[in-house]
Amino acid sequence: MRGFVVREADMPIETWNDPVRGEVRFRTLLGGGAGRSRGLVHGIAYLAPGKIEGAHHHPATGETIHVLAGSGAARLDEATYPLAAGDTVFVPAGTIHEWSAGAEGMKFLYSFAADSFDAVDYVFEAGDPPA
Repeated sequence: MRGFVVREADMPIETWNDPVRGEVRFRTLLGGGAGRSRGLVHGIAYLAPGKIEGAHHHPATGETIHVLAGSGAARLDEATYPLAAGDTVFVPAGTIHEWSAGAEGMKFLYSFAADSFDAVDYVFEAGDPPA
């Protein structure tokens, strides 16, 4: 495999907007589409002010996020932590977590040790998202 460059603005925006997954927009930079890689999924998520990504866990995959802009909170199991630009969060596999944006919204980089975004299992606390 050769190295390559992926530009955020060139990647398609995907949107989740339902009561289970919450309201989040995201772009998968590595591990999908033009950003083929092995062993790493990397993307940017955008939460509008006051919006959440619903509580969920990944049974077999840990996750990290790094807050790029804005602020919000991370719920990790029963604890909630405030987040600001520059903060990094590690979420072990199986840990229930939820992201929520503050008054100015929140933009964060997410990463998984997986070959593609589709290979990352999402199990939502509220059940399956609507079809």
